[in-house]
Amino acid sequence: MDRARHLPLKISVLLASLLMTSCAATPPGGQSTPTPLSASAQADKSAPTPLPATTSQPQQTCAPFLPGAPCTTYDSVSAASNGKALPWAANGAVKAQLTSINGELLLTVRTPCGPLGAPVVIKGNILTVAGKIATGAEGCVGAEGYQRLWVQEFLKRPIAMTYESGKLLWSSGDDSLTFKAE
Repeated sequence: MDRARHLPLKISVLLASLLMTSCAATPPGGQSTPTPLSASAQADKSAPTPLPATTSQPQQTCAPFLPGAPCTTYDSVSAASNGKALPWAANGAVKAQLTSINGELLLTVRTPCGPLGAPVVIKGNILTVAGKIATGAEGCVGAEGYQRLWVQEFLKRPIAMTYESGKLLWSSGDDSLTFKAE
């Protein structure tokens, strides 16, 4: 019981000593004066120069898939694999959006099983993934998992794009995805 009575006093003494040692390390006025560089260090041009810190946020803007196509999110209206219709893609099951981040294009695709994203390049009307495809952390089994896998494999190939009558068509071989603006 005697120890419990002295515990608050010991904690107070410990905190006060920590405060005093941290204050003792700071010169009067609260700021330390930087030590000037020696003449040899100033003359050494091979010494690494610190990079300036950047404080600006990345600039993100909407980017159109094709000239004349609205810059917006697109919802799937149909899809086909080897010429056979994929009914699951109707009614906006797949969403696609293209953004420009500091001049680099980023494709974001949302499937029933989660998002996919990748840097892309567009040459003429051909969209090509230019890096690894990132997948969302959602885990799906069954049909939704296969749907995301189909879209992911589709994105790994060059995609020919056309835009007419308000629809964006992506095609690659015998596979296709058709979208309308949201």
